[in-house]
Amino acid sequence: MDAEAFYQYLISKGYDRRESQEKFIALVRDLLDEGGVKLVEAPTGTGKTFAYLIPLITSGQKAIISTGTKILQDQLKRDIEFLTGHYKLLTGEDVSYAVIKGKGNYLCIDRLHKERPPAEELGDVPDLMETQWEGDLTLSSCTPEAVSKINVDDDYCTPSYRSVCPYRSECYYWEKVKLREARSQILVVNHALLALKDFENTEERVLVIDEAHELDRYLTLASTSALSVYWFRELIGVLEKLSGQEVKLSPEDFFRDRLESLFTEEKHEVVLESLSPYVLDLKDKLSEPIKKVYSDIKERLIAEAEEFLEGRLMVSFKLKGFLESTLLFPPEFLDRFKAGYEDPDEEENRLIEKIKKLDYIERKLQKLSQFIRLCEEDKEEFGYKVSKSWSKKLQTYNYKMEIFPVFPRGIIDPHSYKGVLLTSATIDPEDIEFTTGIGGEFYRLGHNFDYSKVTFIITNTNPKREGWEEKLKESYEDIRNLHEKVLVLLTNRRHLKLFDGEGDIAKQGEDSLNSLIERIREGKIKVLIGLDSLWTGIDVRGEKGILMSKLPFESPEDPVTYHRIRYLRSVGEDPFEYQRRKAFIKFRQGVGRLVRQKTDSGTIVLCDNRIWRYKEFINFLRELGVNIVYEKNFTARRTSGRPY
Repeated sequence: MDAEAFYQYLISKGYDRRESQEKFIALVRDLLDEGGVKLVEAPTGTGKTFAYLIPLITSGQKAIISTGTKILQDQLKRDIEFLTGHYKLLTGEDVSYAVIKGKGNYLCIDRLHKERPPAEELGDVPDLMETQWEGDLTLSSCTPEAVSKINVDDDYCTPSYRSVCPYRSECYYWEKVKLREARSQILVVNHALLALKDFENTEERVLVIDEAHELDRYLTLASTSALSVYWFRELIGVLEKLSGQEVKLSPEDFFRDRLESLFTEEKHEVVLESLSPYVLDLKDKLSEPIKKVYSDIKERLIAEAEEFLEGRLMVSFKLKGFLESTLLFPPEFLDRFKAGYEDPDEEENRLIEKIKKLDYIERKLQKLSQFIRLCEEDKEEFGYKVSKSWSKKLQTYNYKMEIFPVFPRGIIDPHSYKGVLLTSATIDPEDIEFTTGIGGEFYRLGHNFDYSKVTFIITNTNPKREGWEEKLKESYEDIRNLHEKVLVLLTNRRHLKLFDGEGDIAKQGEDSLNSLIERIREGKIKVLIGLDSLWTGIDVRGEKGILMSKLPFESPEDPVTYHRIRYLRSVGEDPFEYQRRKAFIKFRQGVGRLVRQKTDSGTIVLCDNRIWRYKEFINFLRELGVNIVYEKNFTARRTSGRPY
């Protein structure tokens, strides 16, 4: 059955025919036949997920589909289940798929047995292990504290240790997830995992990047290197376990003494031009002392291991293979010992555990050296920031230093795939190519909804002028009088305080975004107030109001934005053009929160008259056909009693 026949079947079952969706399906079919890179802007109501899934399912083409978040991965899974279910009814054919998340989302059975977190922290994990659960800790009630103790960790689950891990055959990630990955036609991943993971046989797969307007941000986050108090404290803890002695180093004092003066009571994240001023101290006070402690421990443990081996007539195959893979012992030394049985005995397991910790420390020290090298190189194309946050586990502030690529170009190579599709409700092809290096043919599909029932009110207020906050609150009161449900889209975290004491509201950060969205959908709250995620990533249907505080230009205080502006100036480019493009994408996303289905209507209020300076913003609203109202006299409605 081809894509057209399957689509007609869905239409016969009551699914709406959409012209823009049919065009999208045709574009995907061309991509599957010809390869290349296509960027498709598919406005709300296109049904873009079905548009690319239908040709993928019917063609049998292997694919990787990447979306912004783990929540969106789970939504994609539901769409795939729906379509593959109908496809099997029609054809009798199964379509294999797997939702793949980063390693850290999965349970490590070995760590679970060694760490033994309290039952109240584990939640329902023991019960889930008795079911067909796939080991995904994000779908459990396990606490974040417990997750950090029992999840799959690269530095713990090293290639050498995996060869001797007693739970390897049961491992949720390295056995079950990897098996599903190898066998599945369709893999669903998120952008961060797409950046970090080396997928096999990509030349046989098509890559679909959904929510592509946010790709560069996710690639930057995934490519960030960091050192923190917590990072060092974990490393020192392993050194102490191996040595049996206290390691007299204080990363807490080191970070606090050098960074605390940079922060204020309200500001716990600071952009820096460079981290190079801290490199010498980082080496002298932490890196070199840790390396010295490690060197002494390593020398002693290798001597212990050699003595242990000298006293054995025979060793297990697993122990010998493990020791060979660590590269800590000369091959000619290990060649002297004969392997005569499969599984290690109790004494060998104790040796494996000690050597594994050496392997762990070795990997951590490599990361430390790489971080220091990046600091010393101090390249223009990298950005730097420091932050602090309270750590329940440390019972003090966790200070952090971070380095990230200003523009994450080259992280995804489109030529390594059979074809690449990038899609979103809002796409700027120039921005995607500029920030990620991915360019291709661009297609813009038509709008699907009638926006004549939408009123867009621009108040005569300038966020740079005195009294703007009071006028924002007045607009909030008016839109609440007009609509049962209201979304408030802010651009600055400080403005959340303006809504303290208001009734029937929830603010972003008070609960998971998923929970907050469900609460406003169900009417448990009337107003949802937030920042980035509310502009771009929520779906609340029905009649409602939206209050936009101002045009969503990224704050220069944002570390990524700051360093992009700095870099563009350094190479002679105009950073404002970049900022303007980003603001326009986000503005269009924000407008898209109002109409999510054909019957939706409502009001959008923007408390920022600077919109008239930017023709593309106004032209976009006119193209949609919304009713634009400019309130020159902002206070008139309050004295007249007229809502809008």
